[in-house]
Amino acid sequence: MTDLNVDFYAFSGHKMMGPTGIGVLYGKRDLLEAMDPYQYGGEMIGFVHQFDSTWSELPWKFEAGTQNIAGAIGLGAAVDYLNAIGMDQIQAHEQRLVDYVLPKLEAMPGITVYGPQSPAKHTGVIAFNVNGLHPHDVATALDMEGIAVRAGHHCAQPLMAYLGLTATARASFYLYNTEEDADRLLTALEETKEFFSHGIGETK
Repeated sequence: MTDLNVDFYAFSGHKMMGPTGIGVLYGKRDLLEAMDPYQYGGEMIGFVHQFDSTWSELPWKFEAGTQNIAGAIGLGAAVDYLNAIGMDQIQAHEQRLVDYVLPKLEAMPGITVYGPQSPAKHTGVIAFNVNGLHPHDVATALDMEGIAVRAGHHCAQPLMAYLGLTATARASFYLYNTEEDADRLLTALEETKEFFSHGIGETK
């Protein structure tokens, strides 16, 4: 964090194989000191007077009430697990999957892939649309084949507006995915296109 020199840095646990409902917020001490709490409860109050109160020291003034103890333990276990594998190994595995699936996906007729065309510049998060189909329909069809993708604006509505879209489908590859998973996605997309072959137009 010191090298990045950021004011704040946040991440959620479930994006790194930890439990839901837990995350981390890093902040520079002077900025955190200047901020008032937004939640109130036990442990975050230093002392209560009749007409005012004082906050506890950092980080407790932002830790109101009973904390998500099980979530914190689970997040710690997830960090240990990822460190045991090694982030370099995880990145290399993810890159191999992108190298494998991205050119095949881009070569499929009727599929529009968003982002860099070069696998070397693309992450394992791949947004795409099937021409003529709404992404929610694509996601439902894939789900029926046991393939989980996300569909929607992905909390990025300004980007969607810039691209002239309302939504995309999104496949995310991670350390537990394989080339066989990628092949299942590609096959299911071909079958989805065939099933909806009566559709016309392009997704907007």
